[in-house]
Amino acid sequence: MLDYIRSLISLVFVISLGYILLECKIRNKRQFYLLVLYTILWVFCDGLILYNLGYVGFRNYYPLLVHVPIILAFLFLSDFKAIKVFFIFFTTLALALSVSLIGLIISYFFGFNRVLFNVVCFVVYPPTWFIVYRYIRPSFLYMLRNTDKGWLGFCVIPLSFSTLVFFTSKYNLDTVITERAFVFSVLLFILTLAAYVLILRFFQQTREQITLQNEQNLLQAQVAAAHLYLDALQESQNTTIIYRHDMRHHLNLIKAYLADNHQDTAQNYITEVEKTIAEVEVEKYCNNYTVNLILYSYITKAKDEEIAVETRIDLPTQTAVSDMDLCVIFANAIENAVNACKLIPNASDRIIKILCKTQNDKLFIQFTNRYAGSIMFADDMPISSEENHGLGTKSIAAIAKKYGGVSSFSAEGGVFKTSIIL
Repeated sequence: MLDYIRSLISLVFVISLGYILLECKIRNKRQFYLLVLYTILWVFCDGLILYNLGYVGFRNYYPLLVHVPIILAFLFLSDFKAIKVFFIFFTTLALALSVSLIGLIISYFFGFNRVLFNVVCFVVYPPTWFIVYRYIRPSFLYMLRNTDKGWLGFCVIPLSFSTLVFFTSKYNLDTVITERAFVFSVLLFILTLAAYVLILRFFQQTREQITLQNEQNLLQAQVAAAHLYLDALQESQNTTIIYRHDMRHHLNLIKAYLADNHQDTAQNYITEVEKTIAEVEVEKYCNNYTVNLILYSYITKAKDEEIAVETRIDLPTQTAVSDMDLCVIFANAIENAVNACKLIPNASDRIIKILCKTQNDKLFIQFTNRYAGSIMFADDMPISSEENHGLGTKSIAAIAKKYGGVSSFSAEGGVFKTSIIL
């Protein structure tokens, strides 16, 4: 009886852990009803096969009858690619089998006591689930979201482990309780554990490299914006010097027009001078120097693409949010908006609006832009099929979460809206 209970708990362990690692979510009633119907058919068919073949016969086809349906359910509920789903499933399966091996190792010193083996498994499952959720899940999710390469190689380790365990014992404890099979199982467990330590270390290093690369890209963007801003200031200063030098001539000419009673001509000349001065004036969008550099750089690019930009930005010099994080928000949001507007055929429809204000010690930032085509969403986040696309919105959401704030993304009626409260 304990063996059946342990098998059921092991199955629940695999499904629940896979569900959270793959960020599965039932999004609507239709999907819920389909999942319920699928589960009923799966249990009914497996029950029918178990009744006809018996437990021993059923166990021989266990991967086909149990593992494959679970994988198909995960593919249905998760937005990740199939290879990533395979890796997570076989990883959770390897963890469940590892718990059984831990129970086997402990029971070995008590003459392979079967009751002790099951009790150890019951005790080890909960802390293992918690450790994976608390400490391992963040690294896994980061890699699942941000990388699409190398997953086939990662799959080899848990798949090999699960395959060897199955063909060694067919999940029959009696075949494992031998000296030779026990030693083999222990060595297999140690090798797999070492492999996962290396995988986790690789995940951590990759995460640090991606973070460092993002910071470097942001710094490069800031430096480029600063150069652009300084060039504009230099040009404005040079023009101001020239106009100061020529101002005497302008005034004399205007005085001559007025003396000859040519007021309209004088007014037109003054308008032309004002227009020329305005063209070289460097716009100031906010009081925050670093954010102003980013705004000037990206808005200049937007204007080059014939995109109209409207700004209402009330951002103080110092805020509770670091300049680095503000730059990540503004740079990513405006860059996404510019890229979306560029695809609109009619230049008159290319519009970006930026709103920023503070109220009750809260910072509210909103970006609105037109777009062409359609935008796909998953878990209320815009997604893209192109590699390394969609990271900007994830960075914005991560920063909002960092400060205990909220972020939202919506697309309706050809208008995409990004809202952040910090």
